Amino acid sequence: MESVAREAGVSASTVSRALRSDPRISPLTRKKVEEVVARMGYRPNPLVSALMTQLRDGHPPEAKCNLGWLDFFKDPEEWNRDPVHRAFYTGAQQRASALGYALSRIPSTGRTADRLSRVLRNRGISGLLVPNFDNARSLASSIPLPLDQFTIVGVGTRFEQPFLHYSSDDQYECSRLAVQQLWALGFRRIGYVGEARIEAIVNGRFLAGYNTTLQTELGSTALPPLLDSHESSIMGWLKSTRAEVIVTVSRHVLRLLRDNRLRVPEDISLAHLNVDVATEDGAIRPGDIAGVRQDNQGVGANAVELLVSLLYHNERGVPLHPRGVQVQGAWINGATVRSRL
Repeated sequence: MESVAREAGVSASTVSRALRSDPRISPLTRKKVEEVVARMGYRPNPLVSALMTQLRDGHPPEAKCNLGWLDFFKDPEEWNRDPVHRAFYTGAQQRASALGYALSRIPSTGRTADRLSRVLRNRGISGLLVPNFDNARSLASSIPLPLDQFTIVGVGTRFEQPFLHYSSDDQYECSRLAVQQLWALGFRRIGYVGEARIEAIVNGRFLAGYNTTLQTELGSTALPPLLDSHESSIMGWLKSTRAEVIVTVSRHVLRLLRDNRLRVPEDISLAHLNVDVATEDGAIRPGDIAGVRQDNQGVGANAVELLVSLLYHNERGVPLHPRGVQVQGAWINGATVRSRL
């Protein structure tokens, strides 16, 4: 700010007031300051600006700064019923608190981009965590905000067109790990049952990990994958593929198999790619199901750490070099997989 003041031939306080559109600064002076700012590439640090606003308003500075979490659910409690979303948010909230930040859920349903922007600015929020939402199609252009005005990190999904920073589970590695473990246990007819909606959110990375691991790493042939969780589709697929084990992201497959009197793992084994989601079904207890435990809370925590780092360096808008954090999962033994060796 002092450099801008020297270049413009005014005081630093005049620069500060001009950038805040203070009526005490004449339009001619404000224009002169803005031209110097544009030429020098100066941008105010949002955290310092928020602190100075508190001081000018006579309020004692608070230890915490605000981060925002965009909530796209119509029902204000619906997020808490989604186990993955709940884990993302819990991890983010805990990490934000540990770093001295307040994380606020910001409802976006029914708000225009202009209205939502005003709400965020009024709350002093310039850093945002954005999870996937209905009809987003993983497109950054679907986020109802001017992307150039905020620092945004995607949570659990990689927003594209344009690419944004993100923190996510490593879905490709989850499938790869599951296939490798099952192969080591003697399975050769390993099938994949997914959901088109989930594959769209993760850019097809669950399915890609399954296909590539079998075909490229293990030199085998992948069974035709099924992206449909309807009962008739799954039972028909089982009959045609004669799969020995199912790798799945659907929380309904195990119950469906049991409803059709298939014994798991005696008749067919099953490995879930997010065991904590599978155990949300009241009929399935921890330890019942084998598969990969994703660190969903770790995804939320890493999203906060990335966002805080970007704010610290005053990086705003669409990034020139988007950064991503991929959090590894771990294989968990369970009763739904029996070795064939």
